[in-house]
Formats: sequence, structure tokens, C-alpha cells
Amino acid sequence: MRRVPAIAAAAAAVLAGASAARADGESTEPGAGGDAAPTRNRINLRAGGATSDSVGRPTICLDVRLFGPIDIEACGTGQGVLHDEAGGEMAHFRGTWTFVERITERGTGKLRAGAGFAELQVGLDHPGFNFGAPDRVDRGSVAGPEAVIQGQWLVPLGKGLEAIASLTAGVAAFAKADELVVPKRNVQPFVSFELGVGW
Repeated sequence: MRRVPAIAAAAAAVLAGASAARADGESTEPGAGGDAAPTRNRINLRAGGATSDSVGRPTICLDVRLFGPIDIEACGTGQGVLHDEAGGEMAHFRGTWTFVERITERGTGKLRAGAGFAELQVGLDHPGFNFGAPDRVDRGSVAGPEAVIQGQWLVPLGKGLEAIASLTAGVAAFAKADELVVPKRNVQPFVSFELGVGW
């Protein structure tokens, strides 16, 4: 999807500006310098784009920390909830584990691994998930396991808020995606990028 690199470039500019503004503000404070305070992000909401989606809607992610380095995350265009447009999209439901975290004066970087399941949709969304054969209504969706690697950059904005950029690369496997009404490959790699705010 061509808009993912464009969104990534815009995100880099926004976060660089936020980091610079924060650094300028800190330079006038007593004891300024050194690493930034660790981010305490408990929940964040992000929006962006994904190579797996072609419905013309942004990808939206909700990320909630359970405890320590463990989070749960759901991403998708909101088909069946926010809109009813049929088309190709993939919804993701996964747990993530932060295995690297680095705090710098510009913000906090994280590397996370994740696993869960994805739902590949080529028609209208119907309740439930179909692991194995596509749904029987219109053969419009099928679900299967996925694994991802994810990088995040968090910049404190003050008052407990953080700006967040997130880049995810992963792969999902579907036993019978070739039986969908619009046949797809059973193994589906994907990349997504989102910007958001958390607290």
C-alpha cells in the first residue's frame, strides 16, 4: 500500500518536532539533560495504514497494557462496527511482549514480539470467527494464527501523555483462504504503520 511509506515519513517529521520541542523546553529547566523519564503508557489509540487493507479506511489500533511488558492489542478498519463497506481487510487480535526498551533524552524506543490471530475479510463482516473453512454465509471471511515483530517510539508530551509511532511487520496463516469468494493466498504477510496518543 503506497500510503504506508508516506504516513511513515509524516510520522517521523511529527515525532522529531515533538522531541525537539520537548528538548528545547527542558533546556530551560533546572537540572535539564540526561535521559527522559520512562514512559508509563497504559493504553493508547493509534491510526494509520496497512498493506493488508484495501477498503479505503484507516487502520485503527487499541493497545492496552496488562502488566509489566505484556500488552494486548486489536487492530483493523472497524468493519462491522464503524462501517459496513465490503472489501479486503485484515483484523488483528494479539498479545505482545516488550523484549527491548531503551530510554533516551528524545523518548523511549521499544521492540515487541506478538502472537495471536487475524481475520481475513473479503466480504461483509459477520459475527464470530471461522478458523479453517470460510464462513458459510458468503465465504467472505476466514481466521488463522499470526505472529508479528513491532517497533514503537514514544515521546512524552507532558501531563502523562505520549505521542506514539508504531511499525509492525507480520505474517498470518489461513488454512483455506483459497476457498474465499475472492480467493487469497493461505499465507499473508503484512506491514502496518500508525500514529497515536497514549497515557
